Amino acid sequence: MSKGFGKLVLTPQQQQQALILRKSVLKHFQHLQDPRVERTQHHSLLGIVTIAILAILSGADGFVAIETYGKAKLGWLETFLDLPYGIPSHDTFGRVLGRLEPQELETSFLSWVSSITEKLGVRLIHIDGKRLKGSYDRESQLKALHSVSAWSSEHGLVLAQQKVESKSNEIKAVPLLLKLLNLKGAVVTLDAMGTQISIAGQIKKAEGDYVLALKGNQGQLSQSVKDWFKQAQAQNWQGIEFTHHQSIESGHHRRDTRQVWAVPVSQLPPLHRQPQWIGLTTVVMVKTTRELWNKTTKEVRFYISSLEPDAQRHNQVIRSHWTIENSLHWVLDVTFNEDASRIRQGYAAQNLGLLRRLSVNLLKREPSRLSLKMKRYKAGMDNNFVIKILAASAAE
Repeated sequence: MSKGFGKLVLTPQQQQQALILRKSVLKHFQHLQDPRVERTQHHSLLGIVTIAILAILSGADGFVAIETYGKAKLGWLETFLDLPYGIPSHDTFGRVLGRLEPQELETSFLSWVSSITEKLGVRLIHIDGKRLKGSYDRESQLKALHSVSAWSSEHGLVLAQQKVESKSNEIKAVPLLLKLLNLKGAVVTLDAMGTQISIAGQIKKAEGDYVLALKGNQGQLSQSVKDWFKQAQAQNWQGIEFTHHQSIESGHHRRDTRQVWAVPVSQLPPLHRQPQWIGLTTVVMVKTTRELWNKTTKEVRFYISSLEPDAQRHNQVIRSHWTIENSLHWVLDVTFNEDASRIRQGYAAQNLGLLRRLSVNLLKREPSRLSLKMKRYKAGMDNNFVIKILAASAAE
């Protein structure tokens, strides 16, 4: 039996639970390199990480809560973990996770995610950044942790995460994040910060496609596309090849109308540095009108794309991008209280952020209709439900 797992005589049910743990936590985290010197390794690293994962799944949002969970579940945890010194203190959890190299944890995270996505296949990858406000410390002159995540809207999975020094450095982080992903056959979407010639080229060389937002950071290109669409509308699209898609949604006292125009880039005059944008095939305009009871708002956005000029498909791809805000960032802040976390020591904020994202993946793979908040609540009370959550991903 691998280090970190106990040698108790187990009931058939406990044996099944231990087997599921081995197919999930042990399988993907057993190769972590312990950052501690040997004489201080009273608690196994695998045990510390396993308890942290199970605690976060079950509602814990910090190290004191992780310790409290461990002590409350000690009898159960001892059926599959070797815990000769009992449950580590919250200081030990904080110290170890603060020293553990994030790249080590990320490798294990990617291994687990790959085991899930291998059979599912990923066709849409959305990349966006998030700032963890609570990790900022004025007195220590510590900047808030900023990370960029890759999100699969089809499966509700975080595919990878990359730390950046600040919002302005997302440009440097995105290529590193892309290297962690299998882009073959997938469509990658980014906001305007990621609309760079080098990033578009990297995606195409990896046999993927891109849909990139156009804003002021691509001044000449953005203005040229904007002016061309304005002229095309003024002449009522006469003599222009394009596709158009419109969708209308009503509810909650509002009515949203979305219109999408997708135009082959061959219909436009040569764009700024066009030959350098590898795979550039289509330019897109999205016009959104929102009607409320007391006001109407309009927004127009522009994109460049390597996809064929199919307006309906572009509408679906672009709309899917915003699920990273609603289904990941909002969940992390509201369900996992990430934005309120004041954990800052060493690599702890980054490592806990990765474990939260792993928890989002595991909770979303569990097939019951409960909300993520209720799944965490139930996991805290029902050990069998925790095993069910793990089994849903271990069985992939």
